[in-house]
Amino acid sequence: MLIAQITDPHIGLDPGPLASRLDPQGGLRRALAHVRTLQPAVDVLLLTGDLADSGRPQDYAEIAALLADTLPTPSEGGPRVLAVPGNHDLRAHARQALATAMPVAPDAPGDCVCLHVEHGGLHLIGLDTVVPGAPHGALEADQLAWLQRQLATCAGAPVLIFMHHPPLVSGMAAMDACGLLRGRAELARLVAAHGGVQAIAAGHLHRPIVGQLGGAPVVVAPSSSHQLALDLRAEAPVAICFEPPMIGVYRWTAEDGLACHLSYVDPFGPSHPI
Repeated sequence: MLIAQITDPHIGLDPGPLASRLDPQGGLRRALAHVRTLQPAVDVLLLTGDLADSGRPQDYAEIAALLADTLPTPSEGGPRVLAVPGNHDLRAHARQALATAMPVAPDAPGDCVCLHVEHGGLHLIGLDTVVPGAPHGALEADQLAWLQRQLATCAGAPVLIFMHHPPLVSGMAAMDACGLLRGRAELARLVAAHGGVQAIAAGHLHRPIVGQLGGAPVVVAPSSSHQLALDLRAEAPVAICFEPPMIGVYRWTAEDGLACHLSYVDPFGPSHPI
């Protein structure tokens, strides 16, 4: 099974003085087109938050249109699309336009966009790390209790968790200050206790980063729109840079387990067999 991940498209972002170089809509369109070219065909596409930059209904409508225009439907051989929100998103507006991609679990706590879908023998669990009105993320007790129940129902089965705020400390101080500030230790205990979590896929940091939590790899995919400069000084400001966008690509089989790749969206030219 092949799973793709696109994160942080920030549709509707006002590029300001960077208008000549920053094109969120074009970035998402190219990322979706890249997903369509992958072989074997992608089975599941994960969208891990900051789908829109300011949560406007028209931005989610544009995302829905881009998905419909670029990817075939599952009945036509296209991927199943699953999405969770990020701190820039407004849940209600996102769910209205992207209802099919946000099949919220009936027992999800409050208005959290929590998903649990089984596909091809792999359980895909989406967590909602949004703290309304705040840039940082959190997993509160009710959502952690929900996750514990989901993991109990698939005890002994493989799981892929996806979320917006990554449960790691990157060393990029300004971004860590608005990272997952509550629930990381509890999540680590649940992941370790289950023992079958293949990976945790996240976004938010606009960089390719790999870590671990509870014995499972944490994979942070770069944005389809723009990246942030790698600067590990404690006083470093947040700065946009224009490194090439990538998407996450996860190959999973029951026999081999999970392998995580990061694939450049824009081509470098034809490949040459050796």
